[in-house]
Amino acid sequence: MKKFFLLGLISLIVLPTLAHADSYAPLADFSAVSKNPQCRLTTMQEIFLHNWTPPAQYFMIPSYPNAVLASAMPSANAQIHGQAYQTIPSAVLLTPDPPEKILEFYRRSLDASWFQANDIGMIYLYRLPQPVASGEALTLQLMSKPGSIPNIAIDTELSPCDQAIGGGARTRITVVSPPR
Repeated sequence: MKKFFLLGLISLIVLPTLAHADSYAPLADFSAVSKNPQCRLTTMQEIFLHNWTPPAQYFMIPSYPNAVLASAMPSANAQIHGQAYQTIPSAVLLTPDPPEKILEFYRRSLDASWFQANDIGMIYLYRLPQPVASGEALTLQLMSKPGSIPNIAIDTELSPCDQAIGGGARTRITVVSPPR
C-alpha cells in the first residue's frame, strides 16, 4: 500500500514537470496573480499553457534564455460565432533583462537573413529576403499578412500582472512564426 501511495505521490510531482520539460521556455509563475481579479486574462493564459505548451523547437526561433513563457498559441483553425479564424503560432516571453541584452542574444543566435526595424515603441527582428524601408512599412506588412513573416517583437509596456508572473519582468518578447 505504501509503495502505491509513494508512486502516486511521485507521479503527481514529476509528471507535470515532465509535461513541460521540453517546453519552448520555462513556464511563468502564475501563482502571484491567481487571486487578483485584475489579472483574469493572465490567469486564462495559464489554463491554455497547461493544455498546450510549445515544444522546444516549435517556432524554429530560439527562446531567450532568461525568459519565462507567459502565453503561447499553436497553428489552428477555429469557428467563433460562425466566423472562421486561423491562429498564428506565437509565444509571449517575459524577462527582467533590458531590450539591449535581448537584441545582443538574438544577433548572435539568428543568421544574416534577419533584419531589425523600430516602430510604435517596439523593436522588431524579422526575416525577409531584403530589409524593409522603415518600421512603419514592416508594421503594415505584418498587419496585412499576419503570421507570414517570422518576427520577434520586443517591448517594455508590461502590465503589473505580466511583471508579477515574470518575476519582476521589464521586457516582453513576442515570437511569431508562419503557420505549420
